[in-house]
Amino acid sequence: MARPKSGGRSARRDATRERVLDAAREVFAERGVIGGTVEDICARAGFTRGAFYSNFADKQELLQVLIRREQGRLLEHLTAHLAVTVEAARSEPRDQATVVNTLVERLLASLPWDRQLSLVWTELEIHAIRDPAATATFRESDEEFRARLADFIQRGADALGRDLLADPAEVGDAAIAIVARSVRRALQHGGDPDAMAREVLPGLFLGVSRPRG
Repeated sequence: MARPKSGGRSARRDATRERVLDAAREVFAERGVIGGTVEDICARAGFTRGAFYSNFADKQELLQVLIRREQGRLLEHLTAHLAVTVEAARSEPRDQATVVNTLVERLLASLPWDRQLSLVWTELEIHAIRDPAATATFRESDEEFRARLADFIQRGADALGRDLLADPAEVGDAAIAIVARSVRRALQHGGDPDAMAREVLPGLFLGVSRPRG
């Protein structure tokens, strides 16, 4: 009987790692990074501790990988949604209010903050603050995310014919804070998770910029 090819073993190993990461995402969202144990993650994934430790040295390494994966997914989603909107705003003459609202809607669509993502990302961020060993990985991923969002903010301002009065990265941070708060209010009280952000973000963008020339 022919032995499995190394590529097959690699594919199975990758699938196992992803399944463990998915389980960790769920467990951390439900119980927190500190409360969620390796045993919890293995039980959720349906694997033994041996399967876990054949893929990750420990829970700390899993956290590093999970941070990179989740941030990478957000970056891919952000990039795919934002580029087309800004180019359309440049090429199609429309009134300022329409362009601002379009940019806001695209920003909201680019940040898929469902309940689980909101919970797990909050947990990962808090853990990065508490644990210096996790901070470097989180900060590195976060800076790339901030850079992409800052580019969108700057290009959005250009499409509107406005000059920013603050660093675009800082404007992006403010926008993310508003979106996150909007989602958390809805998770606590119900309703549209984008409602508050949709109402406040146009004023933010116009308030931190002025007409060019």
